Amino acid sequence: MTWLPNFLTLSRILLLLPVMGMLAEAENTITFQLAFGLFLIAALTDLVDGWAARRWHCVSNVGAFLDPLADKIMSNVLLVFLACRYPAWISLWMVLLLLAREFAVQGFRSMAPCLGVVIRTELLSKLKTLFQLVAAGAVLAGLGWKNLESIAAPVALVSLILALASGYISMAMIFIRNADLWSRRPLDMEPR
Repeated sequence: MTWLPNFLTLSRILLLLPVMGMLAEAENTITFQLAFGLFLIAALTDLVDGWAARRWHCVSNVGAFLDPLADKIMSNVLLVFLACRYPAWISLWMVLLLLAREFAVQGFRSMAPCLGVVIRTELLSKLKTLFQLVAAGAVLAGLGWKNLESIAAPVALVSLILALASGYISMAMIFIRNADLWSRRPLDMEPR
């Protein structure tokens, strides 16, 4: 069973392809509903893969790499797509602010191992991802079920606002808590 967490993580990335394909070609509410169903399955794998890895003590380097990558692909790529395809539902400027935050934090995190430090993902960063997924899910639900539009649109907007707030607060906390990294000398690296 040690393969299951990595399989679930990879499936999250792969499930995004048919979701976006359906959204690109959607002509009726059934297609939106199917896309929402696949999105929901993919989002749930994020809960299950981490639980399975801890439960069966099969945390791996591959999983440590794939899990945050899958989260970023799922939340950010889908939001960019939705903002471009359905601008009445998702504001592109909000999504671009989230992307800017992702690049800044990921750049800082990628520098840390060269200094002998690993920066852990904090609760606020996990909440940011959750809010992003709720926003995307609300849009998909609103597109799939017309009677949910009046609820889904405000849920998507509030979720994006909460994603921005939690994302930028967590970014500030990461930078402040690790400010000493800017002055550290990099470790000697083995060239390959």
